[in-house]
Amino acid sequence: MNRRHLHKSRGAIAITFALSLFALLGFLSMTVDLGRTYTMRTELQNTADAAALAGALELNQTLAGVLAASARALAVAEANAVNYSAGITITQANLAVGTCPEDGCMVPISSITSDTLAAGRTFLRVQIPSGNMPTFFGRFVPTAGGAGFANTNTFGSAVAGRFLAQITPLGVCAVDTIRGGRRTIPGLPDELVEFGFRRGVSYNLPQLNPLSGASGDPIWINPVTAPPAACNPSSSSATSLHPFVCSGTSTVAAAVPGFVYANTGGSYGPMEKALNSRFDDFLGGNACDPGSAPPDINVKEFRAPPPTPGSIGHPREWMEPDPVQQTISLNPTTFKPLTSPTQSQYGALWSFSRAVQATGTSPNATAGAPFDASVAHWNALYAMNAPAGTYPTSVPTPPFPSNPETHPAPYRSTAGNFFQPPNPSRPGVMNRRVLNVAIIDCSSLVPGPGLSCAALPVLGVGRFFMQRKADLTGGTKRIDAEFAGLLTELPPQEIRLYR
Repeated sequence: MNRRHLHKSRGAIAITFALSLFALLGFLSMTVDLGRTYTMRTELQNTADAAALAGALELNQTLAGVLAASARALAVAEANAVNYSAGITITQANLAVGTCPEDGCMVPISSITSDTLAAGRTFLRVQIPSGNMPTFFGRFVPTAGGAGFANTNTFGSAVAGRFLAQITPLGVCAVDTIRGGRRTIPGLPDELVEFGFRRGVSYNLPQLNPLSGASGDPIWINPVTAPPAACNPSSSSATSLHPFVCSGTSTVAAAVPGFVYANTGGSYGPMEKALNSRFDDFLGGNACDPGSAPPDINVKEFRAPPPTPGSIGHPREWMEPDPVQQTISLNPTTFKPLTSPTQSQYGALWSFSRAVQATGTSPNATAGAPFDASVAHWNALYAMNAPAGTYPTSVPTPPFPSNPETHPAPYRSTAGNFFQPPNPSRPGVMNRRVLNVAIIDCSSLVPGPGLSCAALPVLGVGRFFMQRKADLTGGTKRIDAEFAGLLTELPPQEIRLYR
């Protein structure tokens, strides 16, 4: 009986040991093989994150930027290692670029073959597969097929980039540091003044720069890098700025108030052409592409005085009297508008926007208030000195407008003297002539040689309507633009990982 019982016990132990061995192999596989896979996954993910962040920094809406992003992402991946020794080698097949972080926005990076295809693509996706990793114990774990787990696979995937904002990489010095101020008119509601700018009034932007001198000098904003990141002066070169000026976008000024890097000088010819593409001017070597930088739907210039005597569609036909200059007169010492401009010291008015009444209390009067004809009070607001109820004192032919307080602004015309469509082969986009411009606190600037990678505080973003083509290559540089209020909502624009 004892021998028979011992024999049975030995058989049971053998069966138990065999079953335990399979369980032990399973636990070893989970501990060793899955542990190796998890470690590989972490290493690949870290590499993908680093490559995506590094490559996305190069994306500047040009083919050259896409190629640079590809080269940098591949180089960063190769510099990393897995399994503590093996380098990572990927190709362009592992990269994609897109206009948003989602897969539906992505296209293979190899498909980008022109600046037009690169426009708006500021996100980079990096995917790094591990390939087949042989297991140590997983192959001995029984499966339905009986072969065990001979290999495991994992991957690293990351998307990095930044959203573009419709902010032209151009800066203008604030006339006043108060966001929502007011211009007091005795006996009438106050007029809203935003950082010292008055809606419906035109300014020459380069001359609102205390360093500019008599000829004016635009302040260009680094379109891809903002403090505290290191500034690369080449990012504000004409080559780097050009595609952003064409499209009217940038990836900085994510936080307002905040800081931007600013520069002056440079090659003005390409910048002039880039700005003037909004007027359907693609001649003379203009490198802007109409696909990514279309003209406006109305490319009529609102010039004062008219370019030729008797020409139609100019300020004399919608305002009174006939303006002799384009923009409001500025104090030559402070570069600020005169405190009490007279009729002759204004330029072309109301081609796009109107004055609005201040609401709330200073210094936080509500910015962005709509136009209200009942409180426009044109005679007082603009010192026209015409008797109440008689403005304008005369109306040219054709009559525009018989009531300037309620008539649409000239830009809103769809036919007639104040409307000129672009070439039918280049469909226009509404409000392309509106430049969203960084309003900078320049109070700390002192006359000197100019700016290069200077970190300047941004108070807000102003909307300026280009009344006429820019002239940056003549004697006095001009970007004549009418103030149309503040831009209040900005998307996040810093480079970050999205997934």
